[in-house]
Amino acid sequence: MRDTIDFGIDLGTTNSAMAVVQDGEVAVVKNNDGWDYTPSAVWIPKPGVMYVGRRARERTERDVDNAHAEFKQEMGLDGVARKFRTAGVSLTPQQLSAEVLKSLRADAAHQFGEAPPAAVITVPAAFRLHQNNATSEAAALAGFGACPLVQEPTAAAFAYGFQNESSQAYWMVFDFGGGTFDAAVVSTHEGELRVLDHAGDPHLGGKLIDWAIVDRVLAPVAAREFGLTGFTRDDPRWVVNFTRLKWAAEEAKISLSRTEKAELLVDIDLEDGQTESLEYALRRDELDRVAEPYYNRAITLCREALTTANLHPSDIDRLLLVGGTTLAPGLRERLADPDSGLGIELDHSQDPSTVVARGAAVFASTVPLDRPKVRPAAGEFGVDLRYPRTTSLTAVTVAGKVEASGAQDLTGYHVLLENSTGRPPFVTGRISLDASGTFVTEVQVNEQTTATFEIRLVGPDGQSAKITPDSISITHWLNEPAGPVLTNSIGLSQADRTFAPILAKGATLPATAREMFHTTVALHRADAAACIRIPIVEGERDRAERNMQVGLIEIRPKDVSIDLPKGSDVEVTIEVDESRRVTVVADVPLVDEQFEAEIDLSNVRPPDVTALQRELREVQQRLDRLRSQVDPGSHRAQNRLDELDSQRSLSLAKTDVRNAATDEGSAAAADARLRDIQAELDEVENDVQLPGRLAELDGAIAQCRELVSRHGDTADRAELADIERRAEQVRREPATAVVDQLMDRVAELETLMMKRDGTLDISIFYWYRANQDVLSQPVKARALIAEGDDAIAERDFRSLPGINQRLRRLLPPEVGDPAQGGVQRRQGTRR
Repeated sequence: MRDTIDFGIDLGTTNSAMAVVQDGEVAVVKNNDGWDYTPSAVWIPKPGVMYVGRRARERTERDVDNAHAEFKQEMGLDGVARKFRTAGVSLTPQQLSAEVLKSLRADAAHQFGEAPPAAVITVPAAFRLHQNNATSEAAALAGFGACPLVQEPTAAAFAYGFQNESSQAYWMVFDFGGGTFDAAVVSTHEGELRVLDHAGDPHLGGKLIDWAIVDRVLAPVAAREFGLTGFTRDDPRWVVNFTRLKWAAEEAKISLSRTEKAELLVDIDLEDGQTESLEYALRRDELDRVAEPYYNRAITLCREALTTANLHPSDIDRLLLVGGTTLAPGLRERLADPDSGLGIELDHSQDPSTVVARGAAVFASTVPLDRPKVRPAAGEFGVDLRYPRTTSLTAVTVAGKVEASGAQDLTGYHVLLENSTGRPPFVTGRISLDASGTFVTEVQVNEQTTATFEIRLVGPDGQSAKITPDSISITHWLNEPAGPVLTNSIGLSQADRTFAPILAKGATLPATAREMFHTTVALHRADAAACIRIPIVEGERDRAERNMQVGLIEIRPKDVSIDLPKGSDVEVTIEVDESRRVTVVADVPLVDEQFEAEIDLSNVRPPDVTALQRELREVQQRLDRLRSQVDPGSHRAQNRLDELDSQRSLSLAKTDVRNAATDEGSAAAADARLRDIQAELDEVENDVQLPGRLAELDGAIAQCRELVSRHGDTADRAELADIERRAEQVRREPATAVVDQLMDRVAELETLMMKRDGTLDISIFYWYRANQDVLSQPVKARALIAEGDDAIAERDFRSLPGINQRLRRLLPPEVGDPAQGGVQRRQGTRR
């Protein structure tokens, strides 16, 4: 009986595969067609009839209304479903993925006599929380129990590292699959295989190259040859034609991995109802030309992962090729080139189509099966054991607790663990139990073998007793896989809209981290409209809105027993378990209250097409403006713009936006690409604005210096002196983030001085006055502004706090309020 999961599944965009560890060896579970992989496709030709795999994949070209594939990129998007017209049903991406998983599970049941109760399932390294959550949901729908998730490049590294004799090496996984790309830097050190850093794009895969062949080569040829008007992918009239062209492009791309030219023959339905055949000879150099921006993007992500890991391509011993796209000779030549690629020795010793499933199985063999505890029968005994199922050590600790069917003093009993087939045979000495039945011992295992130890329980009378289980197995590996890691950083959106990561990407799961923050405004119980909002954010970008919000904590006056002054401590704790379930709690010591975030991963909807089109226009305008503003001497800003051009980032985003109306996966990809471009433009803008920001800092310091001279004490003068010293340093070594921090410190010191001389409420009122056009109820807003003007003219400053409070109630929630906020990180509190 298995006591570890052992089965691993690569749930892929184009194809899926399952592997199993059996007797220390990894094997692929073949499907009913005798294939190593199953196409991720579902066909429902009529009610009550469903096909998954090869037959479904073949029908996606001929029966577009009833067969679907490539739904992985839509995982976790609320409201998205694929329609099967004849059967009159719609299935979500999770349900479709579940059907693929059911098919794989049935293949395992056919081969091994029973369906596996659980499996390790792989996900792209760049998958977000809601996508991981959707994958777990699909596993549950498929009938699996708890299924650990592991990142695809990590699984591939496990497959390469399984029984590999490298004891001190660095590898890089280059995983270019059908729908996603992942890169991971991996080290083998002292028997442990560990991922140092990873980078990826969940919307970069071989299917984009297929569509690029269609959009840039085949569709223009068909339009010219047959006189087709408006022959573009986003026109619903041509859905069938573009589906045929897409699959033909994919088959030609696969063929070009072995030949220099591929002949295509595709049926094209014309506007008059006739059908013509499109003949075209696609050359390998044409494929490489249209694929170049995708290759560039993948190589850039690899370089980013290396930089984060503080490594250079010359430090990497080999590049592990994973995914069908890596079979392309043009890509391999590019990767081997140290100038245009990475210049790392290529390793394609594993089958790129099944290596991820193999690695998932390797990891699965380290994960114990979750079995219900069985009480021993009368006169028999059970034992609860704790030991590693796999190890890179030869001496292994085994702990256990023996239990009888009823209350019994186990003093006088002892156990022995024996491996009669070991080299040499091994047996422990007599291990005495204490009264509660517990024991600890050490066993020896031989290298690169599976050791099976018989467990014997002997009573005080010297007679053996029946014990369950009566044996355990421990497998020795040269490189043992480390645990699963966090895909993306999780933290807070602070009051200044910057991202404060708490739990960093790459943390081994389960993981917990906490940090101290402070409130940026006071929370008065008398003000029912007040609120402190703490958005929970996932991502890596410095600006919080460039990442994805996954939860929210709100602290309102009714939630606290006393007023909460500005600057109150808020300790935020984030926990992520091995199944990537997230818990976020904010603890406010002053009121002895805890507030838990509402994490809703089921309500992520595909972006609105109109909003995407608007954002695309804004990005284009912003890019044009920054190009005109970049100083020729600003090499850093110019290099960023050149990098965007080399990856054709904006062009790819335009394509995704254009196709978003008919493809929710393209909508999600467009949203992600536009976020990435905006984040890059943020950095360019920072570089462009830095000289002006420095001048602004100088002016703010001068103004603050005057206030401190009139109202400051010794501590205030010391704070100002430190700000001035650091400002001088940042002039020598410009850094936008440091300038922003100093501006915040100046603003805080200036606010303190204004409180002392009574001008703070005036300043807040003038902010409302300058922004009155965004206030709701314009008539009421104008009346309050007039009331405030009169109060200032009459020097009735005591009236201003009440007027400001009423103005605040007219402020829309999405507009920042100078008197309402969230939290900011306290310095030196990370632990």
